[in-house]
Amino acid sequence: MRTIAKAETLPASADSPAYNVSTILAERRRSKIKRELTVWALRIGALVVFVFGWGFATGQRIVDPTLVSTPSEVGKSFIKQLGDGTFWVDVTATFSGAMAGLVAGAALGILAGVIFARVEVLHVAARPFLTLMNSLPRPALAPIFILWFGLGFGPKALVAFSVVFFVLMTSTMGALQSIDHDIKQLTQSLGMTRRQRFFKIELPSALPSIVGGLRLGAVYSVLGAVVSEMVGAYTGLGQRLVVVTNNFQVSETFAILLAMGFLSMVLDLSISVLQKLVTKWTR
Repeated sequence: MRTIAKAETLPASADSPAYNVSTILAERRRSKIKRELTVWALRIGALVVFVFGWGFATGQRIVDPTLVSTPSEVGKSFIKQLGDGTFWVDVTATFSGAMAGLVAGAALGILAGVIFARVEVLHVAARPFLTLMNSLPRPALAPIFILWFGLGFGPKALVAFSVVFFVLMTSTMGALQSIDHDIKQLTQSLGMTRRQRFFKIELPSALPSIVGGLRLGAVYSVLGAVVSEMVGAYTGLGQRLVVVTNNFQVSETFAILLAMGFLSMVLDLSISVLQKLVTKWTR
């Protein structure tokens, strides 16, 4: 009995299953796969419930189908749109305007956020003007930009820029100003210059938040471009949406909204890959 009790109290050796690295990695992979399957099951389940509920409500005349159409009609309209050459012209027009606004707004917004975070007196002086400009409704800016630059590419890019700039400026400032004060004190005691502290400590710490703001800005850039097109444009999904809505083509309206959603999702997924890479690099 003493021998058995002694054996039970011995710690597990490095060769035991408790210390088997391959077993631990396999368990992690199984857990990750299980989590992914659960996530996709919830997504597909929610989509099925939504489509079934929509079809049931319109089929039983709980909701008038002339007002909300039906899932099958929206699907047919979406497929029909994909086969229309002018649809892809509109997608290209909206996407190009959104991307131009996203790139320019992100670059200048990050730069402004860095400057205002490092020069506090400048931020305090500019704060009322920034608040005033950020509070302006973007649909109200679209007619002014159209008056200045016409119905082409410029207005949609500028409206997208006006949204993205403030999102990135705010996220950059918040990330840089939230760095732990003790870390700043430690870098000063080590004799690091402001430039060294910025590139080695502050910027890597702020990058995940900045890229997170970029994901939000990507979605808003599409919204800004569409808003400008709805006010006035030659081409674009926003202008296409106005035309079908004015003609009471409900299924086509939902199909275009679905296309806008997919466009925003593509941008968001692209930046989410960048966010994962940045997160791994900064750890």
